Amino acid sequence: MAFESILFQKFEDGLNRDREEQPDFFPDLNLDQVVKTITVTRQEEYNLKPFFHIHLHDVDAIKYRQEIMRDLENQVLFESIKTFSQKMHSIRVGQELIEKLYYKQNKQGWFLKIVAIYCDAVSALNDAFQSFHFQSRGFLDFRDYLSEYIHSEPFMTLDKETKTLINDLSTVQYCIHIDGSRVKVRRYESEIDYSTEVEKTFEKFKQGAVKDYKIQYRTDVGMNHVEAQILDLVAKLFPEIFHHLDQYCTDNTQFLDEKIKRFERE
Repeated sequence: MAFESILFQKFEDGLNRDREEQPDFFPDLNLDQVVKTITVTRQEEYNLKPFFHIHLHDVDAIKYRQEIMRDLENQVLFESIKTFSQKMHSIRVGQELIEKLYYKQNKQGWFLKIVAIYCDAVSALNDAFQSFHFQSRGFLDFRDYLSEYIHSEPFMTLDKETKTLINDLSTVQYCIHIDGSRVKVRRYESEIDYSTEVEKTFEKFKQGAVKDYKIQYRTDVGMNHVEAQILDLVAKLFPEIFHHLDQYCTDNTQFLDEKIKRFERE
């Protein structure tokens, strides 16, 4: 796998240069303002300014980038990469969210979700790349790397296990009995769903679309302590599935591929 960077023909040219200071002449030519404007909506997430401060001394290194920019003039390719980047952004948002959550199963559920997004993102990008006729060395190398990564045992195992867990968790059904402050949780045993029956009974009274005066509350992705305790009991009802989820989260903490992360940032 020859690919290392979509920006640098020689990876060492950009290695460990994230703190590259701007050249002294930048303010004289107002280039500092140009770079600030270009990066204003992305700087905090990607730290892009150093890329504009690194001077390339090799003509072929400059041609390497120009080839890539010509490939990117293909609007379909550009949109495919943009979609991939949006999914990667969702993963970073999810990772930040997990850090703020308190309860174990809540964290694990969101972790499973962001890994699923990741598997979908790289698979979709690989599928899209198969239809493009790249001319640049950078994209040709990355396409080969991505294809080999997608078909590698670690990724295929991650993708399969993620889908299996999502499917297994979708089968979890349970009942809650509430008696004052006492709550009991047990397995669902094909009881009638009375909410469906009630909706069916009152369906005939509907008179078309009407204005909804109910207050719309913000949906919180976290849990309160009661919800968390209920979920703990649910986990005890389905020990195999939740043990699998626990082991999955432990084994896949480093699920992001470093070269794919670097490609998306660059």
